[in-house]
Amino acid sequence: MIKYMNGEYKMLEETEEKFNLLSFCEEAVSLLIMAYLFIIFSFYPFYMQNGYVEIGDAKFSFYKDITLGGFALIVPLAIICMLLRYKETKFFVRYKSLSITDCAFLFYGVALVVSYFFSEFKQGAFWGEKGWYMGLATQLLFILSYFLVSRFWEYEEKLLIAFMAAAAGIFLLGLLNRFSIYPLSIEGVNREFISTLGNINWYCGYFAVLFPIGFVWYWLTDKKWFKAAGAFYVLLGIATGVSQGSNSAFIAISSLYLLLFCLSFRSLKRMKSLFELGFLFCAACQALRIWRLLFPESFDYYDGSLSDWITVSRVTLYAMVPLAVFYLLMVLAEKKKHMDISRYKMLRQIILLALTITAGVYVMLLILNTRANGGIRFMGGQQILIFSEYWGSSRGGTWSAGVGVFQGIPGLRKLVGAGPDCFASYLYILPDVTERVMDQFGTSRLTNAHNEWLTVLVNNGILGLMGYAGIFLSVWIRFIYRAEKVTVELKTRLTDDNKQLLLYVFAASAFAYTAHNIVSFQQILSTPFVFLLIGMGERLMREGKGQPHG
Repeated sequence: MIKYMNGEYKMLEETEEKFNLLSFCEEAVSLLIMAYLFIIFSFYPFYMQNGYVEIGDAKFSFYKDITLGGFALIVPLAIICMLLRYKETKFFVRYKSLSITDCAFLFYGVALVVSYFFSEFKQGAFWGEKGWYMGLATQLLFILSYFLVSRFWEYEEKLLIAFMAAAAGIFLLGLLNRFSIYPLSIEGVNREFISTLGNINWYCGYFAVLFPIGFVWYWLTDKKWFKAAGAFYVLLGIATGVSQGSNSAFIAISSLYLLLFCLSFRSLKRMKSLFELGFLFCAACQALRIWRLLFPESFDYYDGSLSDWITVSRVTLYAMVPLAVFYLLMVLAEKKKHMDISRYKMLRQIILLALTITAGVYVMLLILNTRANGGIRFMGGQQILIFSEYWGSSRGGTWSAGVGVFQGIPGLRKLVGAGPDCFASYLYILPDVTERVMDQFGTSRLTNAHNEWLTVLVNNGILGLMGYAGIFLSVWIRFIYRAEKVTVELKTRLTDDNKQLLLYVFAASAFAYTAHNIVSFQQILSTPFVFLLIGMGERLMREGKGQPHG
């Protein structure tokens, strides 16, 4: 209806209908995304077809079907929302609404497409290597999922609790399996496969992304039942993390403790929570030691492994003593209000400097001992100080292969790489690299460098790595900076009114994922989850700026 008002004609009904259409589409997209997230986080990890037989194919098939089907409903509605929104804003405003992380995702997406265009292995590059499926289409789905979640997700605490409940179920199955208890009858059972995720390296990838949610939530919250549930989640997560068999889980766990240590000088309560988390680590290890004493034949993994050692060692028992002493001192200081933890920030710098120096000395000794004829005196026979193809659970061999493949890519092609998930395809056309790999791994096909960023460099080139690294670097800096700013402004702990503190959670997941993948890889049971969690964090960032959907 057209009505004359204040000297001009106005379209009242059309404006009202436009508003209603926009509201309907936004609500529909939000609900569909919530349903999609619930399925991916709560059902997908448990899905199996033929047990552990070709489990990678089965998992990817489920992910692809759910994602393509879900996005077929979500994307058209999202486009309508954006078109209606964009009509109300100027181009400059729309341009400014892109964050640094958004730009990094877009840059990475363009780099993927360019890499695919120049690849000699387009058929394999589209979906990716069989069993892995980290090709162009999959990566673009990851990127699209980030943008949809970051624009249309509505925060819901119960949804995050559902994620943790599902992860706890996965962790419990993994823990029981490692100790020879199989509640589910699964085809193809062996010590290298646990829970409903399969290979322990894939299991650790999932662990590195999901475990930080409850770990950091415990560190943040004051709610008693959250604290109790969080303690159980952390105990269960640590128990399965230290016992599952792969050393990469220890990297993820260590990175979380280091990150929270650096962030705990804002308040004494946070430092106390960190010490509680340290005590929970020791308690979990000692609980497993008691289990092994009671049932000595139950632990089903190799003797001499780090998991074997830490679940029988008394080291964590002794560590409880200094933890308890310092914790008690903090409790007393808190009661007397005599302690300002921020005054001890220098301790953080000292420890970080000590860790940096230690790492530098180790690398120097590794180089010198490897190059010296017969090795450095008293160190020559230490395998940990000799970089060879067998160093670091054969990471020396896989990293060397990755460097060799990148060196084999000619000239300017290094900018775009071999093609998405084409690491193996390119490796096996390089005779020298192929010979070295086959000497070490036989007929087993090496599909990645077991170092995520090195693999991205080979697959997607320098441009692809720039975009990918930009994603994670921007997430760590932006999310933590905003959460720290909110902490200062609110002077409180996690409540219904300061959900932006959960940016710590999303930053920690991205951080632990990257730390873990220094010795691991992208895969269908970790990478989709971390991109979705980053999208959730970005949504909270946009809410903090008062930005609308789309």
